[in-house]
Amino acid sequence: MESLARRRAYSRSKTALPSFYRIKHFSNHRSGTAMLTNWSVGGGRIEMSRPLEVGTWLELELKPGSASDMPIPPILRKKRRVRARIVQEAPLLSDVEARNGYAYGLVFAVGWKTLCRYHFERALPWIAHLLFAAGIFNVLYLKSFNLHYFWYEPLINLYSLLISFYILSRFFLSYFYKPPRDAGYLPPVTVIVACKNEENSIGRTLDAIYQSDYPRDRMEVIAVNDGSTDGTGGEMERAKERHPGLKIIHFDKNLGKRQGMAAGARMATGEILVYIDSDSFVRSETIRKLVQGFSDPTVGAVCGHATVQNARKNLLTKMQEVRYFIAFRVVKAAESVFSAVTCCSGCLAAYRRKPVMEVLDTWLNQRFLGREATFGDDRSLTNFMLRRYRVIYHSEAICTTLVPETYRQFFRQQLRWKKSWIRESLLAGTFMWKRHPIVAFFFYLGVLFPIISPLIAFDNLILPLIGYGSPSLLYIYGATLMAAVYSLYYLGRFRTGLWIYGIYFSFFYMFILVWQTYYAVLTVRRNHWGTR
Repeated sequence: MESLARRRAYSRSKTALPSFYRIKHFSNHRSGTAMLTNWSVGGGRIEMSRPLEVGTWLELELKPGSASDMPIPPILRKKRRVRARIVQEAPLLSDVEARNGYAYGLVFAVGWKTLCRYHFERALPWIAHLLFAAGIFNVLYLKSFNLHYFWYEPLINLYSLLISFYILSRFFLSYFYKPPRDAGYLPPVTVIVACKNEENSIGRTLDAIYQSDYPRDRMEVIAVNDGSTDGTGGEMERAKERHPGLKIIHFDKNLGKRQGMAAGARMATGEILVYIDSDSFVRSETIRKLVQGFSDPTVGAVCGHATVQNARKNLLTKMQEVRYFIAFRVVKAAESVFSAVTCCSGCLAAYRRKPVMEVLDTWLNQRFLGREATFGDDRSLTNFMLRRYRVIYHSEAICTTLVPETYRQFFRQQLRWKKSWIRESLLAGTFMWKRHPIVAFFFYLGVLFPIISPLIAFDNLILPLIGYGSPSLLYIYGATLMAAVYSLYYLGRFRTGLWIYGIYFSFFYMFILVWQTYYAVLTVRRNHWGTR
């Protein structure tokens, strides 16, 4: 790519240039119309009705129409069809743009260097998928040794076989996942945002909701201020000035997210409750896509897809970017094949209002080991839906979310999640056996492995460090290989250098995060900070 300074040196035209774009991706071929503005021979700004990811390459066909004297640079006039790369998301300049489309900055590939990069990045998904397949075959080859030497260490070999089978099954099942079809279903919805001390993001969250393409007369929005001590309440009131239909509930003191979610549900008039975290931002089509699953009356909840908004902030957020993609597009997609998603993420989830109201008091008064349950609200509500309804995932109902940027925030979040996982897994274990046998089998395996994994890591990594045996190179190699498989799957979808951080996260989990499970078990009754 040319330097930014050189690109800015080109004279720019303010004339809007109609264009037709095509995207030819490994698994995603798309096309549509767009408008090129503020452009030069180096690049420009493009406006379109569909979202794209930064890094996407597209083929752009310029359509000047009858304006034959339109000042198109000679190099573009000669080509008329150029390749361009999306390099950044551009701000929307008006309310009309915000409601109807997206804007991006792009760079034209007009030199040999950028053309070489274009061809390399087009081949990259194929390379990633070939390496992914090679990694899978390597895993299977290693498992043959577990079978061959099974009776030398039967428990260790059984664990290795089962956990590999479990992980590979997630990829296999997710291959058969299909998002709910667009049935044109547009029920009355109530969007609820409950938060505490989120003054920096709540305004943007609410603005994004009101920029949705969902019919305004069928969408109600409720914001719940859960006893904030910063400027969150003021930001909500300013949002109400911009969006007069916004309803606001103010709590005098912090009661917890669950109480805020319940207060919104009680005030709601919509058939579908859409919950969005205060640091998550939906696309214009997200709510419309999210509710399509409810056209099936047996569906009680739908989980959306979350990507990391601040992914490039630091090492921690980059690791979480890959982890989020796998958690949603592989794990939840695999669960959705059997309509048994075990946790509808708080970032973006929708529930049928009627069954929520039927269990609302029980959910609000949930206790565990004699203590009030003040965290894991989303996983708990998902469990209530799983008892009677199908719970699915929609990969095209997308939001971006802010993830922890410091290790202190991250560990607190993970501890809270692990405690809720412990509680809700025990509760789900009492009824999951009633569902499809495959669902039950994988559910109980998924509960077992996080409890056993720290012991296996301790035996292979920690004991050798203190003089008991030698480190298991095969264990380390197997863990690295499985991490590479996850990361290559991400690379096949997103052609960015962030894929390598999936491997980093696997080691981070294996050496540090895995031990938090036992601490969560020992402190599961402590919930003094769980009201956020």
